[in-house]
Amino acid sequence: MVKLIWTKRAFSQLERAIKYIREEQGLAYAEIVLNKTLEKTRLLENSPLIGQIEPLLKHKKSEYRYLIVWSYKIIYRIDQNKIVVSRVFHTSRSPKKLKGL
Repeated sequence: MVKLIWTKRAFSQLERAIKYIREEQGLAYAEIVLNKTLEKTRLLENSPLIGQIEPLLKHKKSEYRYLIVWSYKIIYRIDQNKIVVSRVFHTSRSPKKLKGL
């Protein structure tokens, strides 16, 4: 089992997403999205390769992968004995913004 780490940026993006969902669709829906996100990312501790390779980040030294949770891409990389969640990216945003990771 590897350790799961969220970068400050990714955690902040998740917080903003949950706050937005809470304001637009209510607390219950926000809790569902948050719980599903945390549940799915915890799976990475035992199965780090379950996410697909992120083709927009192939130019990076590290291999970035992603999971989809609702309308969000959870971008992560495998770094020795840890999984680093780097971004929480809404899929309606321009993919060009993801390349700047």
